[in-house]
Amino acid sequence: MQRFLVLGMILFSFPAWSLTLPEAVDIALKKSSSLQQQSLELEKSELGVKQTRSAFLPSLDLTASYIYTKESPTQRDYDWDSNAAISLTENFYDHGLSYTNFKISKSRRALTELDYRREKSATILRTVQLYLDVLKAQKIEELQSKNTVQVEKVYNLVTAQYRQGVRPRQDFLRFESQYQRAILAQTSAQYDAVKAREDLKVHLDLSEVPAQVSDYQQKAFPSSSDVSIYETEKRSLVQELRRSEENLLKIENWPKLDLVGKLGYGSDSYFQTNTRWEDNDKTFWSVGVTFNWNLWDWGGRSSAVKASHLESFRQDVRTSFDEREAKSAIKKLYDQVKLIQRQYELAERLVKVETENFAFMERDFREGQTSFLNYSTSLSDLISVQIQKIQTEYNLIQTRLELEHRKGYLDEKSVQ
Repeated sequence: MQRFLVLGMILFSFPAWSLTLPEAVDIALKKSSSLQQQSLELEKSELGVKQTRSAFLPSLDLTASYIYTKESPTQRDYDWDSNAAISLTENFYDHGLSYTNFKISKSRRALTELDYRREKSATILRTVQLYLDVLKAQKIEELQSKNTVQVEKVYNLVTAQYRQGVRPRQDFLRFESQYQRAILAQTSAQYDAVKAREDLKVHLDLSEVPAQVSDYQQKAFPSSSDVSIYETEKRSLVQELRRSEENLLKIENWPKLDLVGKLGYGSDSYFQTNTRWEDNDKTFWSVGVTFNWNLWDWGGRSSAVKASHLESFRQDVRTSFDEREAKSAIKKLYDQVKLIQRQYELAERLVKVETENFAFMERDFREGQTSFLNYSTSLSDLISVQIQKIQTEYNLIQTRLELEHRKGYLDEKSVQ
């Protein structure tokens, strides 16, 4: 009675609503604060590209001024002067400065996109892991419940036989112990299921705990090991970015040559004077070349170039280490997938054997042709291998998903 009371309290503590894995992933992606921050960084990097791209385009400016000037001796009839103009300015050549800044902004955007994809993959992976923990706990809970029902039936039979004097007290005590262990195992499984649901609820920031989650069958993934992993892509992008940043510093040591053109229309001295706008209006254009070369700055800019080169070397050491670590981790995950796949196949075959063996043992026990010890051992072996099969099944799914995350390919389609 106590067992059913505990089970009832747990079951009725959950609202009657179900959650699928795609729904859980969708909720996680929308509520992840780290992913939201990465999304803002991505938007910021996109604005940086637009900003540096605008340096290649003409600039349209409207200017106006109204200035009071007092001169001694004076050469004008008025102290207030006015000016207004609209002009179109284009820098045709700036010794590669705009182009280098544009390359830097694109490299930073590519890095941010890569980090966004990585953070998204990590969010999906964590969500799937928690979801699968709930599924695994549900199946083990169902298995332990069936086991308790099975043990309870035999326990009631042995109890009746003991009271009739057919069974010795030793068999009765052994079965009572078996029955209590079954209840304990079921309660423990119920607790694990409650905890798994609560962990998923916290991760998804839900107001209610899902009463049930739908089963999940993983799709096949490409098994190629020569893909461009996240760490390899990042190292390449960081190297490209550092080269552009070094070039930007080197430009400061080069002779600077600017070619600028300007086209405009305006007028001056038209306000608070006797002249009209049309009296002094004009259309103007100009083209100019500016040359500048700093011959000596006490080594300041050359030191900046050297410091940038050292930083590039430092980052290359770090990213190359990360790349080696990632490749090693991926190789281990491939080996783990093969090993767990083999374990699952063995557990699957063993479940069939133990199921058939227990069926014979249960028949012989009811007919009094085998001992309690043999029956109890057979039942324990069956439950143990069934739980092992469930755990191995979900370990295999999670390891495969973790492998795809390490390779950088985990997205919403992976869990549909």
